[in-house]
Amino acid sequence: MRSTATMLLRQSARAFSTASAGRRVLCSLQQLQDLNGKGLKFPLHPAEPQEAQTKTDAKATRRRRDLTATGFVFFNEKTQQPRAFVNRCPHALLELDFDDSDFFCEGFIHCKAHAAFFDPSTGICLQGPISSRKALRGLDELRVEIDGEDVVLLAEQSKERFSSMPSYDCQEPEAYKRERQRELAEALSKRSETSEIEEMQQQLHEKTMARMKQYEQRQREAARKTNK
Repeated sequence: MRSTATMLLRQSARAFSTASAGRRVLCSLQQLQDLNGKGLKFPLHPAEPQEAQTKTDAKATRRRRDLTATGFVFFNEKTQQPRAFVNRCPHALLELDFDDSDFFCEGFIHCKAHAAFFDPSTGICLQGPISSRKALRGLDELRVEIDGEDVVLLAEQSKERFSSMPSYDCQEPEAYKRERQRELAEALSKRSETSEIEEMQQQLHEKTMARMKQYEQRQREAARKTNK
């Protein structure tokens, strides 16, 4: 599955560089369905022009960092439609999947860094990070649609949140959230390997800290080069 996801990510990167500005092809609908509940990562921005890569000012540094941002798209079995979000947890602004394109746990979007859970149909936070369990703001939605046999990312992205997202039971937002939180709690309570989950979360936390240190080191090195 990892090799398949990597192949599709490369295909989507090529599509981003060749598609029109208004609609970007991410993958075929069949490819998305064949992932069987997994997500497909894709770059949010096309490759940066070579001349822009030589800039060393702070604004250009932030721009280069933004160009590494990714999104993910998946096929929602309940709505029978593709859904997509920015691949960034609102808690620590880390990627949700740690590079393996596996975004789900018990049918809910799961941040592997600190174990927050999000509703796949709306992106709202159902359970916050393991340190506090305080609910976060929702994931940033990316508008996608089916165009023939392809799944495309639209250039114009809505700023609305819950009201722009499908609710297949037509509940009010708070009632919908409470119902989904109940379903999440029931799903997690059925897991018997609690100690295994805690061990995995500890390992992921250590990996997160290591990645953050590497990022800070790269930032310091970039700052030193800029000041020379």
